[in-house]
Amino acid sequence: MQIQPYLFFEGRCEEAIPFYRENLGAQTVMMMRFKENPDAGKAEAASGCSMPAGSEDKIMHCVRSWSATRW
Repeated sequence: MQIQPYLFFEGRCEEAIPFYRENLGAQTVMMMRFKENPDAGKAEAASGCSMPAGSEDKIMHCVRSWSATRW
Protein backbone atom coordinates (compact mmCIF):
# COMPACT_ATOMS: atom_id res chain seq x y z
CA MET A 1 0.00 0.00 0.00
CA GLN A 2 1.26 3.45 -0.87
CA ILE A 3 0.32 6.50 1.18
CA GLN A 4 0.00 9.83 -0.62
CA PRO A 5 -0.45 12.74 1.79
CA TYR A 6 -2.24 15.83 0.49
CA LEU A 7 -1.06 18.98 2.24
CA PHE A 8 -2.68 22.42 2.19
CA PHE A 9 -0.57 25.55 2.57
CA GLU A 10 -3.27 28.26 2.49
CA GLY A 11 -1.75 30.03 -0.51
CA ARG A 12 1.85 29.67 0.74
CA CYS A 13 2.95 26.58 -1.20
CA GLU A 14 5.56 28.65 -3.04
CA GLU A 15 7.39 29.05 0.29
CA ALA A 16 7.08 25.37 1.22
CA ILE A 17 8.71 24.00 -1.95
CA PRO A 18 12.25 25.26 -1.20
CA PHE A 19 11.85 24.26 2.47
CA TYR A 20 11.14 20.63 1.58
CA ARG A 21 13.87 20.62 -1.09
CA GLU A 22 16.53 22.00 1.29
CA ASN A 23 15.55 20.00 4.37
CA LEU A 24 14.39 16.68 2.90
CA GLY A 25 15.91 16.66 -0.55
CA ALA A 26 12.40 16.49 -2.07
CA GLN A 27 12.18 17.00 -5.83
CA THR A 28 9.28 18.56 -7.71
CA VAL A 29 7.71 16.01 -10.06
CA MET A 30 4.79 18.17 -11.26
CA MET A 31 3.51 21.64 -10.45
CA MET A 32 0.41 23.43 -11.76
CA ARG A 33 -0.68 26.97 -11.02
CA PHE A 34 -4.34 27.99 -10.98
CA LYS A 35 -3.92 29.82 -14.30
CA GLU A 36 -2.69 26.58 -15.90
CA ASN A 37 -5.78 24.57 -14.93
CA PRO A 38 -7.39 23.43 -18.19
CA ASP A 39 -10.80 23.08 -16.51
CA ALA A 40 -10.86 26.46 -14.76
CA GLY A 41 -13.41 28.01 -17.11
CA LYS A 42 -15.72 25.00 -16.83
CA ALA A 43 -15.64 25.07 -13.03
CA GLU A 44 -16.36 28.80 -12.89
CA ALA A 45 -19.25 28.47 -15.36
CA ALA A 46 -20.77 25.51 -13.49
CA SER A 47 -20.47 27.00 -10.01
CA GLY A 48 -20.91 30.70 -10.76
CA CYS A 49 -17.85 31.37 -8.61
CA SER A 50 -14.62 32.87 -9.84
CA MET A 51 -11.10 32.71 -8.50
CA PRO A 52 -10.09 35.62 -6.22
CA ALA A 53 -7.97 38.26 -7.94
CA GLY A 54 -4.26 37.53 -7.55
CA SER A 55 -4.78 33.78 -7.16
CA GLU A 56 -3.90 32.85 -10.72
CA ASP A 57 -0.18 32.58 -9.94
CA LYS A 58 -0.70 30.53 -6.77
CA ILE A 59 0.17 26.83 -6.88
CA MET A 60 -2.87 24.61 -7.28
CA HIS A 61 -1.15 21.18 -7.29
CA CYS A 62 2.42 20.13 -6.67
CA VAL A 63 3.68 16.55 -6.66
CA ARG A 64 6.87 16.02 -4.68
CA SER A 65 9.13 13.01 -4.60
CA TRP A 66 11.31 12.06 -1.67
CA SER A 67 13.04 8.72 -1.54
CA ALA A 68 10.47 6.27 -2.99
CA THR A 69 7.46 8.31 -1.86
CA ARG A 70 5.45 10.80 -3.90
CA TRP A 71 3.45 13.49 -2.11
